[in-house]
Amino acid sequence: MEERYGKSESLAAGELDIPPMQAPEITDYSCDVLVIGCGWAGLNAAYAARKTGADVLVVDKGTPGYSGLSSFSSSHQWYDPEMGDDLQACLDEMVMANEYLANIGWYQEWAKHSKETYQRLMDWGLLTQYPTGSESGHWVDGDWRHDDLRGYHEEFLYADRRNRWSEILTENGIPYVPQTMIYDVIEENKKVVGAVGFHVPTATMIRFSAKAVVMCMGGGSIKPTGFPTSCDTFDSDWIGYQHGLPIVGKEFDDFHFSASFAPDNVLTCNSWTYLENIWLTGGDISNETLLGRAQGEAQNLILPRIESATKGLADYHRTDLQPSSGRGKSRLGVFEDPRKGKWTSDLPKGDTYGAAVGMQLHLGCGIFCGIDDLEGKTTLEGLWVAGDGCNGSCVSGGSYLAATGFTSNFCSTQGYLAGEAAGKFVSGREGTRIQEETWMNYQKEILEPLGKEKGFNPSWACDRLHAIMSPAWVTIVKTEESLMHTLGLVKSFQREVLPLLRARDAHELRLCHEMQHKALCAEMKLRASLERKESRGYHYRADYPYRDDAYLCYFTITKDGDDMRFDRVELKEEWKGDVNMPYQERYRTFRFPGEQQAKNLPEDPSIPSGGWSPMKAFSISEDPKGGE
Repeated sequence: MEERYGKSESLAAGELDIPPMQAPEITDYSCDVLVIGCGWAGLNAAYAARKTGADVLVVDKGTPGYSGLSSFSSSHQWYDPEMGDDLQACLDEMVMANEYLANIGWYQEWAKHSKETYQRLMDWGLLTQYPTGSESGHWVDGDWRHDDLRGYHEEFLYADRRNRWSEILTENGIPYVPQTMIYDVIEENKKVVGAVGFHVPTATMIRFSAKAVVMCMGGGSIKPTGFPTSCDTFDSDWIGYQHGLPIVGKEFDDFHFSASFAPDNVLTCNSWTYLENIWLTGGDISNETLLGRAQGEAQNLILPRIESATKGLADYHRTDLQPSSGRGKSRLGVFEDPRKGKWTSDLPKGDTYGAAVGMQLHLGCGIFCGIDDLEGKTTLEGLWVAGDGCNGSCVSGGSYLAATGFTSNFCSTQGYLAGEAAGKFVSGREGTRIQEETWMNYQKEILEPLGKEKGFNPSWACDRLHAIMSPAWVTIVKTEESLMHTLGLVKSFQREVLPLLRARDAHELRLCHEMQHKALCAEMKLRASLERKESRGYHYRADYPYRDDAYLCYFTITKDGDDMRFDRVELKEEWKGDVNMPYQERYRTFRFPGEQQAKNLPEDPSIPSGGWSPMKAFSISEDPKGGE
């Protein structure tokens, strides 16, 4: 099996002499706590669980430090009361800027632990600061077209933080299993007893028996275009959904962009960012900066994506690059504050939004653990979830406007809390080995695509799904008509294509299973967007182009037989702000296209506005709800 499935049959005989992949020697593991995924959340979860005395094992689909999105982190924020940070001002901004949907309980928990998280990561060497591109001489005369990325990378290779991930695990006595895709967690008698998966290079089946599991598996994208999300594939959403756990946040889209002149070149927009330091940010939130910060982020991240989707792209002049402004720099005036802001070398800026089709808003999407949960504990005994795209904490509400560098610290903090809770949970408990019958049934299910003589190639299928989901009228400017039409296409794709996916080798076996996950999340995304009949944050409905406080809730999606069940989770009253405030005063961050007219609002030049869309198909409803 190992040689056949580890080597592609699509190559002509003698074309390439590739030695067969070697199957792993160990295929049956047992531990106290199994941590799946090893980015910011997974690394901290494993460390915290180990500190409780638990026997911890980490499994990663790639290599710790190099898989998922953690390797591309560009900034890091924390709350520091010793530097004079104002907690109430931070809370006020999270409530307002994140469109009154932010989970303030999680934000307060983050504020409590964020500085110790920063210090832990600094001690590990993950936040070490070294010369920037402009300081090193590899960035020539401020002209990014003549920069020396290779030379810069080679000079500071010693400081590459990605190498530290596996070293930290080893230093703390935590073994890890790389290049292994977890297919499912195993549930017996409503308790988690481990997980099953396969070695990606050889399709060798591997069994993991555990007393507790912490999933830190990241988010997903249907297909990236100029943004490094190819390893994120909605694995945890699919697993959670199959076990009846609620999924939240699917209607809010990601905001990252690429360049129209080089849409598949990730270095074009992100080169210096991913070579230089993780910039230290924070200390820029005060009572004086609240509204201005929120409006500035909206002008940079929300309105341009709608504008480009509805009016097309302006001529892009590659020489018209603005120097970096040090976004996220502390404004507290404390000399010793290390938070100097993000980006000090010039970068080309992208102009095409939606680079990671299907990717959800940071920290807003994933498995929902309850409105009061502050450790990532699911309703399935023995299962915790943590991190971006895995734990649907909703801490960023609907817009992620108050959080330059927030994700890396929050995921690290959340992972630590989940790992600590799982470690304490397993103390004194007896473990259960995954039953042989269960194990054999999963082997048959997982390897099934390899046994087909005919079928669809998963890469071809991914292109088809990307074509369905990538148009701007699906992801950026939504209407009932466009969403329903696209939903029909996705359902046809699920019915006609997914059952016939065929794998020619172990690599394609992974892709086949990931396509199942991507198609499920495409459906969730469309149905959630239909459910929220308003515009808020990164969710814009052109037929409902205004905020509607009747939707101050989270929508969860749960498997109900063959159907998806939607439930409302009401927000706590203190998270909603002053709902009695006049609309034009309550919502001052920005105006969606069509919002002023739909709500009959007076002109206000102090509020950024997207203006009207010229696309006739995106007209607003004739009788907007709640019009004033």
